[in-house]
Amino acid sequence: MQSVTSHFRGKRSATARAAIVALTSLAAASGAHASLIFGSSSSLEGLGSYTGSMTWTYGGLGSGAGTLAISLTNTSPGANGGFLTGFAFNVVDGVGLSLTSAPNATWYGVSHVPANPFPNFDFGAALEGNWLGGHSPNPGIAAGSTGALTFRVLGNDALLASLSDASFFDTSNGYGFAARFRGFQDGGSDKVMGDVIVTPLPQTLGLAGAGVLGLIFCRRRG
Repeated sequence: MQSVTSHFRGKRSATARAAIVALTSLAAASGAHASLIFGSSSSLEGLGSYTGSMTWTYGGLGSGAGTLAISLTNTSPGANGGFLTGFAFNVVDGVGLSLTSAPNATWYGVSHVPANPFPNFDFGAALEGNWLGGHSPNPGIAAGSTGALTFRVLGNDALLASLSDASFFDTSNGYGFAARFRGFQDGGSDKVMGDVIVTPLPQTLGLAGAGVLGLIFCRRRG
């Protein structure tokens, strides 16, 4: 079981930081699995944006398999329209992935994803299996909506047992995640990279963090 510590992009108030730490520590204490949380960073056109999470679950000794659940919310401005139609990420060597569930049947798993002008990515999913887009983007994730996708991960048990959520957000090529948008009001499209916001850590560290948070609140009241 895992807890989390927080890493923040941009500027956040001390109150916001304390609130996020409190919520994630509470999740760990209650036995909930803490996911890696990420969101938009650099965008080519400034049109698309998103937030997302990754949750890795190992199937157990002898299974040779596990599940990676990815949830994506299209946070692009509603007035601009636009659909999230594909995404890509990196994985560790020695594992194989296959898409097992998606928002609808038009999504397919994609390997060796060319995300020009950004580097290639190991794996992902896209409408009709086409990162650049094919027909209508309407089956994609619309602005204000959330889509959930699940991947089956196969590999050696020793390797799988050593993985965490963060293992699927490898930034060795400079980026850990990329999302593709199409169908904006002006006919535009976008490619948007992502940054980690919250990274899971061992539960003992999360519980220690909760204790530190309590001391901070006590000190403020004093």
